[in-house]
Amino acid sequence: MNLKKIAWDGISFDIPSSFEVSGIDKKFLQLDNGEYPCLEIRWYEAGKSYKEKTYFRQLAKKVESASGIKIESTVMPGSWKAPLKEYDATAFYWQSDLSAGRGVMFYCKQAAQVMLVQFIGKCDDCIDNAAIKFFESLRFQNRDEEAVWRIYDMQATMPAEFALDSFEFKPGRFIINLADSNETVSLYRFGPADVILKNTSLSEFSQELFKEDISKLGLSRAELEYETGATCMFGQKNKPSVASLALSKLNGKKRPYAQIEVRYTQESNRILAVKSCSRIEQPEDRVKLIFNHYEIIQ
Repeated sequence: MNLKKIAWDGISFDIPSSFEVSGIDKKFLQLDNGEYPCLEIRWYEAGKSYKEKTYFRQLAKKVESASGIKIESTVMPGSWKAPLKEYDATAFYWQSDLSAGRGVMFYCKQAAQVMLVQFIGKCDDCIDNAAIKFFESLRFQNRDEEAVWRIYDMQATMPAEFALDSFEFKPGRFIINLADSNETVSLYRFGPADVILKNTSLSEFSQELFKEDISKLGLSRAELEYETGATCMFGQKNKPSVASLALSKLNGKKRPYAQIEVRYTQESNRILAVKSCSRIEQPEDRVKLIFNHYEIIQ
């Protein structure tokens, strides 16, 4: 079985490479097998006082209220027991007029999170093998380590204190916004690059994309073209005004220091961009350091 890794909002796991993300939100993923949804994952902050039966009753009531589907606890499938042995787990099943499914709810004490995993439709050997690989590879983010973000063809590694602020996944345009108390980092991915840049340069594309930031933050441009691509950088020649700095101290959302870099490579046929906005002055190579851990997965 060929596998691929997905890492999103505090968790990571391996799944068959034929499975694709078809639904996404904060702490929610839906995957399909090319024909129909076959896997849903939700995870919740639960604190340290987890009570398995109480959580399951609440879950069952919530699902029945929302969909009319009644879920029932059941015996844990034998193949799931070993990979789930470290968790407090409850297996369940449900059936409707159109479909059926089975899954498991379990608590990770170390991460203080509850996870709900359900496999939708016919539970054949393929789905069962996918379930085993999922449970064996599942990891909750350790707050003492850097966090990996790996979704679609994007992969980035960021400090663990950066939390998901917002995101946008549209055809040809992916954006992930991460933030901590001082800085917001936006990761962009556009493609296919050869189509986007057919009648424009990377510099022109970048200036149009970030024109509001360039104007508001007083950014200046530097660019470099090379045989297999190009880079366009925007930085601040002058420090933000006294008024801007004063506002940033009063309002944590005001982030007057900024850097932007946009890169194109023929190999990936993608345009990647990183924008960093901060309340405090950042090293000149801040965006380059982020790019060192941001790439397209072929």
